[in-house]
Amino acid sequence: MQPSRRHCLYASTGLLSILVCAPLASRAIAETLTITSAPPGATVEINGLKAGTTPYKTDYPGGYFHKTHTAFGSRLEHAMVLKISMEGYLSQQVTLTEGPFEWVAVTGRHRGNYFLLRSKEFHINLDPISYGAGRPVETIGRDGPLRPPSATAFQEDRRPDGAQAAIVKVESDPSGADIYVDGNFAGQTPSTLRLASGLHRIELKTPGKKTWQRDLDVMKDSQLTLHPNLEPLP
Repeated sequence: MQPSRRHCLYASTGLLSILVCAPLASRAIAETLTITSAPPGATVEINGLKAGTTPYKTDYPGGYFHKTHTAFGSRLEHAMVLKISMEGYLSQQVTLTEGPFEWVAVTGRHRGNYFLLRSKEFHINLDPISYGAGRPVETIGRDGPLRPPSATAFQEDRRPDGAQAAIVKVESDPSGADIYVDGNFAGQTPSTLRLASGLHRIELKTPGKKTWQRDLDVMKDSQLTLHPNLEPLP
């Protein structure tokens, strides 16, 4: 009979030596994360770094998908955000992780946070760009399509009549609300807009919240900040 493989620790008390043996921690088994898209061939970026194209597969330790049972297991110590992009289609942003969760050592002296991947498979449907003009709005902290702003909302700093542009910073609580200027989609909060002087209707919309709106009389060369709290629907 072969002896079992064990980790053994020796502790000396001067007169007595104690042999403490623990089973060898099982080797971490890798699991595969799969990312696909329709259409395929889209660029995959994870936390801002290009990782490949769809269909994309990569192996991660099992502890990234479910909580490890030993103190020696692998832990994912940061959030992961996926961005899928393809020419002619709206980019999609998806948060791959949930958390943070707290881990505490048996002794209680060491602790920290970890994240878990929400799933082993993610499939992203890309919508073709069929309206507006300009580059997609890079919205951090909100999942979903990164929609391009309307070309008529705030395209230039100066109108033909000589009206000066103003800078309007639009934030919201919670963030990620859709911004509409005079009925035209203009990005998502938080965003900095350049608006021609004059009267403008500003609206903020997000699922589950009441639409926030305000008629804003913009003065030339002014700088304004809007930061409303969006109230939940009754």
